[in-house]
Amino acid sequence: MTAVLVVEDEPLLRDLVAEVLRDEGYAVVTAGDGREAIDALERERPQLVLMDVMMPTLDGRAAYRAMRARPDLPAVPVVLMSAAVGPERLDPTISAFLPKPFDLDDLLALVARLIGAPKPSTPCA
Repeated sequence: MTAVLVVEDEPLLRDLVAEVLRDEGYAVVTAGDGREAIDALERERPQLVLMDVMMPTLDGRAAYRAMRARPDLPAVPVVLMSAAVGPERLDPTISAFLPKPFDLDDLLALVARLIGAPKPSTPCA
């Protein structure tokens, strides 16, 4: 199944994005900050990370740098999201930038462009 890691410190937005992605057929893992995101990447193997920039503990920029510095973590596409920081102030190697607030249809189109439509899980025999 195609999995997405949603990293957002605002629980309502995190839950909304996760629900919309699940409704489209994606598997979703969530994290509340960059440290939780790195921990999740050690356990899970998502095909995409959607990550807020401004978060406590470890913000999205620092988490992105930490992810890319660790060869044991998967080099998955990362989309950074922010209302306060523009793409010109972010690492140019990120896969995409999504300004907040964003339209959910734009979010889904971006996810589909980066990793394709969700793949259905295979039933066990």
